[in-house]
Amino acid sequence: MKLLILSVSAGGGHINAAEAIKAHAELYVPDLDVEIIDTIKYINPFLDKLIIGSYLKSIKLYPSIFGMLYNFAETDDGLATVSSKFNELMANKIIPLIDDFNPDIIISTHPFSTEMLSILKSKMKIKKPVISVLTDYAPHSFWIHPNIDAYVVATEEMAKDMAIRGVNPSQVFSFGIPVHPDFLVNKDRDDFFKELELDPNKLTLLLMGGSLGMGNILEVYSQLSKISMDFQIIAITGNNKKLLNALNEATENSDKPTKIVGFTKNVNSYMKCSDLLITKPGGLTVSEALISNLPLAIFSAIPGQEEKNAEFLLKHNLAIDLGKGNDCEYKIQDLLIDNNKLDLMKNNCKYFSKPDAGKNIIELIKNMTQ
Repeated sequence: MKLLILSVSAGGGHINAAEAIKAHAELYVPDLDVEIIDTIKYINPFLDKLIIGSYLKSIKLYPSIFGMLYNFAETDDGLATVSSKFNELMANKIIPLIDDFNPDIIISTHPFSTEMLSILKSKMKIKKPVISVLTDYAPHSFWIHPNIDAYVVATEEMAKDMAIRGVNPSQVFSFGIPVHPDFLVNKDRDDFFKELELDPNKLTLLLMGGSLGMGNILEVYSQLSKISMDFQIIAITGNNKKLLNALNEATENSDKPTKIVGFTKNVNSYMKCSDLLITKPGGLTVSEALISNLPLAIFSAIPGQEEKNAEFLLKHNLAIDLGKGNDCEYKIQDLLIDNNKLDLMKNNCKYFSKPDAGKNIIELIKNMTQ
């Protein structure tokens, strides 16, 4: 089987979902030829730098404006038209790639690439089936387009919402957001903590802000240091070297044993060995936490999709809300003291997790290519 996965590296989540699908396909599909393409970067690296750079800058410096655009795009046809025109120009650039690779099926994990594929199918430039895998806990109009053969969504609630938006229910599969197979493997806590030089018998808090190390992490760490309880901290800074240096300095004035980690592909290990995850609510991060049965304390949600993710978590008692994280000392302390609430949140995580998402997506691929 030849499988082509199109994505866009706007943050780590979309690409991580693509890599998770690839990893599951390699486990379950014999004679597999699979390619992941960072779509805009493939079309034009300079354009990718401009678009993705502007996007990341806007959510960092002007999150409220980004949130307004997110909500505006749900109802404004003009903004959707501009996006469609841009994607139509871009879509023609990936025709040679698709023709050369000649996939049996195409998967998209980003709304840009999803719309490009919709455009190409409407023009009969491609005839192979297309699956769009949504990477958040609420749909948005940017994801929904004609000629997409199947949608994979995170929850049953999303599937119902997609039907309200006019998508044929038979085309929507509430399998969940796929995570890497490594998250399905249990870790030996003692050995892992020995590697980290931390105590396996001590309460462990995991602090992170996605692959970009975004959010008010430094202030949250300062708040954690004030809590008069015995626990240790693992802080993952992603690609944010400035944050890495700042946290290393902050640990010098903290009595909490702390392990600072930069960019890592071993997030599964850190999650499996933690008792509470303190994080921004990115879609992939949420899915990884649920599969790890790891309760969340969420902060610095980006207006728009991350706020929708936060709504899902809070509605189902999977997380507590720290707001911007500026004044979260007592919220976290109260949660850590309340073992019953932590246990309930952990059980809720297990209930809402979708550990078979990757495997089910591969079964869907097989069924659609028979």
